[in-house]
Amino acid sequence: MKRTLPTLIATAATVIIVVTTFFGVAPGVGKELDKWYILSTAVVCCSGLVNLTNVHLRNVRKAGKDWDLSILLLVLTYGMLALGVVTSPTNKIYNWIFQGTVVPLGATFYSILAFYIVSAAYRAFRARSLDATVLLGAAIIVLLGRAPLGEALYPGFGTATKWIMDIPNTAAMRAVGFGATLGSLITAVRVFLGFERAYASTGE
Repeated sequence: MKRTLPTLIATAATVIIVVTTFFGVAPGVGKELDKWYILSTAVVCCSGLVNLTNVHLRNVRKAGKDWDLSILLLVLTYGMLALGVVTSPTNKIYNWIFQGTVVPLGATFYSILAFYIVSAAYRAFRARSLDATVLLGAAIIVLLGRAPLGEALYPGFGTATKWIMDIPNTAAMRAVGFGATLGSLITAVRVFLGFERAYASTGE
């Protein structure tokens, strides 16, 4: 039953969504399923919050590694949650705290990632093969075309950059998107047929 019931639910939901979306039959049922999807997502978020709380409370009780940071995390998490429930996510104070903390922290996080990206680019752009040489040449042209210094040295860098971004880059991104779409379709078919059962309790 642990394997059969999740498979039946997933298959039934898939059939209903496909029929209501592509054939226009009983659209109200599809909208109702969308509401249940939103509700289930909220339940998953609540489960994650409960698990996060249990993990960090256990760390605080045992005085484990960085237990003081666990306290800070719990205080900030439930503080923002309580403030959002009492006021609203559009409240000025709530928005000011969010804009003054989360946004700068996110920018800091991504700025740190820039150093890792540069390191990875250095390893990838070493011209040890023909493909790496082409990649290095295209990267140099794009960098010079985007930078004011490159345009000052040679105005043609801007035109070459636009061609690289509009033609080869667009073609490659469309190929990647097409491949990802096919992969998603194949995964959906496997779930529909019951071959993929990661959602089941056994993980099979």
